[in-house]
Amino acid sequence: MFHLPALSGSVLVLLGAICWSLNSPLVKYLPLDPFLICALRSVIAGMVLLPLLRPRKIHWNRWLIAYCVSYCALCLSVIVALSRTSAAIGVGMQYTATVWLFLLLWYRTGYFNCRAFLPVLVIMVGVVCFMLSGGSGDSDSLGNAIALTEGIFFAAMSLSSKKATQENVLGLTALGNLFTGALVFGLFPSARMALPAMTGQEWIFMLILGVVQVAGGYGFYNLGVQKIPARKASVLALWEMILGPLWVALFLHQYPNAMVLTGFAIILVGMVLDAKVE
Repeated sequence: MFHLPALSGSVLVLLGAICWSLNSPLVKYLPLDPFLICALRSVIAGMVLLPLLRPRKIHWNRWLIAYCVSYCALCLSVIVALSRTSAAIGVGMQYTATVWLFLLLWYRTGYFNCRAFLPVLVIMVGVVCFMLSGGSGDSDSLGNAIALTEGIFFAAMSLSSKKATQENVLGLTALGNLFTGALVFGLFPSARMALPAMTGQEWIFMLILGVVQVAGGYGFYNLGVQKIPARKASVLALWEMILGPLWVALFLHQYPNAMVLTGFAIILVGMVLDAKVE
């Protein structure tokens, strides 16, 4: 993954989504404190990518701060939302980033592109179907409100990564993960206290999460978003939503219901429409 300059931005983002999709089966399988998972996988990812840090090629400015803060906020908002609302909402709401990025583009240019808005609208219908499939019995208004912020943080992370560096993207990814791991371990004692009780098998799964799902996923995504617009990248990232339940079905034998399949089909239609938008 460290020598892939010839790959297109779309392919890099797609590879990131494939890595992210491993999150669903592994986190479902691991009986660990969610804040421990959040912090430890970030620390592992940061340490793996740290040798690639080139400090002189990082822009030490407000955009670096914005990237680290938005990335950490995204990780925490997903974890907190998952503890207070349904898993479908907790995961799906980060992909409302597509809407926020479209609205930002509209604000900046003053031009409402109806052709570009159609696939965004279709995709959001699919995302809503996916979220409704999770049911509402385990949801509350605060959890849903926290989940709503995920899309904003995902959009901010995508945009700020372009400004923080275009020469040392993997080093930037390392900094964001080390910042997140240190902050979460510092703020949540339960994460630190659960470390000594981890088994060897749990450490193996956490290493896979840290190296593949986080370092690989965000490394590929951040490389890709340098080459294509952030809105385009946020659409391609939706493959995580499609592939995650597929791995759960294959390895854990937990199968998606009709509403999930409907949502996936609508999302795919939206992605095909988006691919046709210049």
